[in-house]
Amino acid sequence: MRARIVTPSRLCIRCPAKSRYVAPVRHALAAFLQALEFERQPLEDITTAAGEALANIVEHAYNRCQKTTERYLELRANLDRRGRLCVVVSDGGSFLERRRLPGRGFGLRIIRAIAAQLTIDTSDGTQVRMIFDRGS
Repeated sequence: MRARIVTPSRLCIRCPAKSRYVAPVRHALAAFLQALEFERQPLEDITTAAGEALANIVEHAYNRCQKTTERYLELRANLDRRGRLCVVVSDGGSFLERRRLPGRGFGLRIIRAIAAQLTIDTSDGTQVRMIFDRGS
């Protein structure tokens, strides 16, 4: 008997945009990657990049929103048939362009250094889409 993947593996988590949820979401992503047999270094790199995007949501996404706005963060991850991993971190807030402050503003730089591709869509909330090669 031979097994084959018929549909790509997927993970989707949505929770309140509070700092206490960032670590559990990262841990869930790490467990997902372990189940997909990612090696330790790429797993750590990917969870670091996702953690930076999640932390940015908690710190910045809802600063300019009304109190009635649903404040959530969402992480979706899927492995395609070619073995590339797509991780999308999104929120319903607003993207905040900031001027560089000493000792701050490294999150997107870290993500760019780790991900094979990075796109940021701010048309409806903010969606940070990161693509990782299996070996990255």
